Amino acid sequence: MAAPKVLIDHSVSGSLSHKTLLTSQIENTGALVVHSDLSSPISALDQLISELESGPVAVVDARLLTGQAMIDALFVSPWTSSSVLATKSREPDYDRAARVASKRVLSSATALHRVSSPTHTLLGVVRLDNSEETLTALKNSRSYLESLTQDIDFVDLVTLIVVRSGHEVTVIDPAGLCSRNSDDRDSTVATLEKQDDTKVRFERAVRSNDGFYSTFVLRKFSRIVTKIALKRGWTPNNITIASLVIAFVASAFFATGQHVLLAVGAVLVQLAIIVDCSDGEVARYTGVSSALGAWLDAATDRIKEYVMYAALALGASRHHENLWKIVFALIVLQTVRHLSDYNFVAVRGARDAEVTVVPLAQIVDQGKASAGSLMDASESLNRRRPVYWIKRVIYLPIGERWLIISIGALLGSPHFIFTTLLTLGILALGYVSFGRIMRSRTWKHAESVSGCDIVERQIDAGPLTQWIFEDGAHPLTGRFGWAVPALSRLVELGLVAVMCQSYPIAFWWLFAVSFHHYDTLYRSLSGHTFPRRLTRLGLGVEGRLLVIFLSSLGFIVPLRDVLILGGMYFVVLFIGVASRQWIRELQSAS
Repeated sequence: MAAPKVLIDHSVSGSLSHKTLLTSQIENTGALVVHSDLSSPISALDQLISELESGPVAVVDARLLTGQAMIDALFVSPWTSSSVLATKSREPDYDRAARVASKRVLSSATALHRVSSPTHTLLGVVRLDNSEETLTALKNSRSYLESLTQDIDFVDLVTLIVVRSGHEVTVIDPAGLCSRNSDDRDSTVATLEKQDDTKVRFERAVRSNDGFYSTFVLRKFSRIVTKIALKRGWTPNNITIASLVIAFVASAFFATGQHVLLAVGAVLVQLAIIVDCSDGEVARYTGVSSALGAWLDAATDRIKEYVMYAALALGASRHHENLWKIVFALIVLQTVRHLSDYNFVAVRGARDAEVTVVPLAQIVDQGKASAGSLMDASESLNRRRPVYWIKRVIYLPIGERWLIISIGALLGSPHFIFTTLLTLGILALGYVSFGRIMRSRTWKHAESVSGCDIVERQIDAGPLTQWIFEDGAHPLTGRFGWAVPALSRLVELGLVAVMCQSYPIAFWWLFAVSFHHYDTLYRSLSGHTFPRRLTRLGLGVEGRLLVIFLSSLGFIVPLRDVLILGGMYFVVLFIGVASRQWIRELQSAS
């Protein structure tokens, strides 16, 4: 694979030593630096188009000051999509502002153009893919560039061209010191020389949207595991499996029901989630992230959590305490919550990422649509860190849930664990659902940007309802389409949980079907559909419910036998066969 090419705009003001430093840093990555004077927009445009015809190209402002770690992240390997380096800012520089939503740049500024409701500041790097759309946008900008009478930094001009053409441009978050300012550059360089690049690489490896407990507690320990993993060459998938094994051992201790072993299991649960945090850190640090690794990480999280629930209930039963009803309720709740979470974020991303094509000659963009006064106020409050973290805790992410499991196990009370998780989970679902409904009310988008394909791939329709989606129909283009998969799972899993609450063996049915819905979700988010052949073998939502209804009424075979046979069948089909098929598909695509 050819080395990426980088055009450095040396026409901007700045010391020669600083420009030499930047050139050296980029060359250290193996990228090919193309020295150019980009002061003439037309000649610069022609050169950029010429270079793009043979591969992706980055344009960099020579005033950029950052460490080698950030430069490596930008240029070590070629890129396949367009992106810019930008930092979130409450008061962006008007000449370098951008508005970003769902990681996509919706509007960008130059010395001549203005952004309404800016959220970020551009740091002087734009990476361009060499797609036909990018080349067309650049070629079509020639007449505008010929009319320019004011100097505009070329990197900002290129960013403006591709963004206003409607081409997708994503944001790369900076790590460590990243500056584009001309003032006091010597002081900035001095600070940069003291920067620990290893620390910056770890900073980039840590997720930016974790929960409160994960961010301020778990990640402190996971970095230790990550350092050990990097020294010993452990792969992210190895670490994911290690976390799964540790969680299974913790579950085995939980299943005994003995107080001392519950306490040991509590410690192992925290170890399991610390190790689980590390797999993503290693993947991001080494740049070996993969679709297979992401799916494996997410899928095993669901397996670990639900197996722990079952083990705790089994341990409680040894003390003549029946907690299976609440376990079933928790499985339903968590599945509904997660599907609602992922689908809303994905659909909102598709809708928020809609970019209006704006003429280059237009000074101000088209403006930002309001999500309603209540949601606008909520978004404004989120900029206050205490409010942001309070909301993250209310959301009850996995770190907080597993902390509750450990605390309850230390107390020797599975009942405390389940009632706390169920109560807080219901409150969290109600809180986020209200906000999402209020936000969705204002959505008005065409089918092409409605995100309907994301949710329609998850319907899991059996033979009786498949006709709804025939002939290319798209019934879920409405503003609340994101909620349909979650509501469908609420109906299916909820009815099974209620009708089978007296049968602990129903856990396996619920567990396998819930995993199937997660699997379908993750495939959909990556643009894939669950194989129709396997959907038919799984009977679809209505087929499975029909079997439960008939057996509960005494038809076919007794309900208990159906749950035993069906649970075994669905575990083999959805967790065994379907997972094997998906892993093979991902491996063949890589």
